[in-house]
Amino acid sequence: MENAHPPRQGTFRFAEFEFNASKDELCLWQTGQIEKLEPQVSQLLAMLINNAQQVISKEHIQTALWPNTIVEQNSLYQLLTKLRKLLSDSSRNPRFIKTVPKKGYCFIADVELVSNAPAQVKTIERSSRKFHPLLAVLPILVVCFSVWAFFNSQESEFKIPHYELHDVSYDLGLEFDVSVHREHDLMAYIKDIKTLTITDKQGQQLFNRTFAHRVGFPAWQHKGKLLAYWQFIEDKCELSIISPQGATSHRANGIVCESAKPPVWKSNDELILSILQQGVLVPYLYRIGTEELIAMPLERPAQAEYKGAISAWDNRVYFLFNYIDHTSKLVSLDGKEALSWPFPVWLVAYNPNNGAIVSNDESQRHNLIATHRDGQSYPIYNTAQGLFTSASIDKNGDIYTAIESWQVNIRDKDNLPIFSTSSIDYLPVSNSLGETAFMSRRSGVCEVYLHADNKVSRLSNHKGYEYVKFLEWRPDLSMLLSNRDMDLALYDRKSLILQFTTELNSTIKNAGWYDMQTVYAFDGTKIQLYDLQGRMLKSIDLNAQFAYFDSSNSRWLVLQDNHLISKIDLTENGENLAKLSREQTNLLHNIRIKNNALYWQSSWSKQDKIWRLDLTNPSDITLVKQGNLIWHFDIDPYEQLTIARMEAIEGDIKRLSPEQIN
Repeated sequence: MENAHPPRQGTFRFAEFEFNASKDELCLWQTGQIEKLEPQVSQLLAMLINNAQQVISKEHIQTALWPNTIVEQNSLYQLLTKLRKLLSDSSRNPRFIKTVPKKGYCFIADVELVSNAPAQVKTIERSSRKFHPLLAVLPILVVCFSVWAFFNSQESEFKIPHYELHDVSYDLGLEFDVSVHREHDLMAYIKDIKTLTITDKQGQQLFNRTFAHRVGFPAWQHKGKLLAYWQFIEDKCELSIISPQGATSHRANGIVCESAKPPVWKSNDELILSILQQGVLVPYLYRIGTEELIAMPLERPAQAEYKGAISAWDNRVYFLFNYIDHTSKLVSLDGKEALSWPFPVWLVAYNPNNGAIVSNDESQRHNLIATHRDGQSYPIYNTAQGLFTSASIDKNGDIYTAIESWQVNIRDKDNLPIFSTSSIDYLPVSNSLGETAFMSRRSGVCEVYLHADNKVSRLSNHKGYEYVKFLEWRPDLSMLLSNRDMDLALYDRKSLILQFTTELNSTIKNAGWYDMQTVYAFDGTKIQLYDLQGRMLKSIDLNAQFAYFDSSNSRWLVLQDNHLISKIDLTENGENLAKLSREQTNLLHNIRIKNNALYWQSSWSKQDKIWRLDLTNPSDITLVKQGNLIWHFDIDPYEQLTIARMEAIEGDIKRLSPEQIN
């Protein structure tokens, strides 16, 4: 709702509250208790109640509260958290403020304008009246009422804990993937990608080992003292279990994978392993004693993506899902919902001290929040520099977290950065005019930018959490195409022109231009073609690892069972061009064609590799670049490589300790 009513002054009544907008006062009208509100909290409440039963967009609220100012999404979220706390409201089961996903917020309670005068607090004046016998029992009644009020208001009077930040690791370089033992004085983390470090909770080293390949995601047993972690060797994930002194207790056979999530201990002999295979994260039960690997019968909700597991209440395992409407849920194996969030959650940790789930908030990586099973949530800590990338919590409620910072540069042919920031991803695509379009994701929001004439301009509008993974110039360079999650979007050099929804069943694996008037999207099982008004023209069944249209030769390049096939007609067998190796196709992405050469990116032992195949001589396949933390790349018209890569990486382990409340 963009035409929200301007706030009226006066006193408004809703439920048990009276709100004096002119004095920024919130009153419990039955008791007369008054709470003085911060000016922006008061302004937000006034805006909501003046537009009760109507949805107000986040953008409109932000513009009203912070005119002519660019602010993080978290600023509005923090105000909402404060206001909900004052109203004892729940985002999960709201009485007053309802979150409407992808639209905004709505005040759902009935509101009455009482008067233009402030709410008054009744006072008892001294009197010369005679003593009444009932006054003798008044102190007893007051005490009884106070006891009743105390035990019936504990939840609403819950004090938000204040957390103090302490350094744990001090070394230069990158420390990340932290796991702290719930019971014992043990901590583990990864140092500079290939080193596993075990320390006590003060950071004093107990064990340190550097591997030949990347390691990640250490996880302690809940009661015992064994540590599980992954090694990423070629196209396999290898699970190892060691003691705090580094003695190997168990090593599993390698599992074919593209990546994995942190292992979760179900019991001392069982783990839940979440493994990325063919682009899909799959949960398994692994039994250490018998080395059984059993696919779990986890029902996948429609239009939802499984993100990983967590051991929480009563040491039960729960599973995290992100939904297409950008909400998240934590569910048990039988599908029962345990917790939900109105935004995408990717980081979760269980606090055994108070039963809360610690997670990212709407800003995605800059802030941590706690959410209880009843839906009540509160902010924990925000970091002005760096991003939270992992968290682990012990029985005392101390949160151990990795805060990372880095710079991602898109470098030109002279190895000079044309754009730099701490954004998570980039997707540079240059053209023969010397322009570079790219995607940048900051605070969880993807935007499309254009670098031209030594200026950077933003082409896309704010679209929340929709993720851009593909970006392609039209053959005549007049337009750009990108995806936005399951949508396709078209841009000119000024702004977004059109965004429309595909009808694919799963995540888009590739998208591009078929001709000047037609675009396509492919999800691994279907290719669908659309005109520039978003109307679907054709849907073709195709099971393949990727499908990419080579416009210069008017043919499809299709990868099936690691065979690269040229097809004029997708319904025909086509011509076999080359057989690619597992190293060349593992986690294949970022496909480009320049000057009749095919480029793509793969991952092997978690190292990024960029390949070139000469389409005039398909047996000529060369490795043109390899390294760690290459997010994206581009090839300019002169076949010079442009890379978007994480650089100047720093990361430290911090401890967030709640202050003691007497």
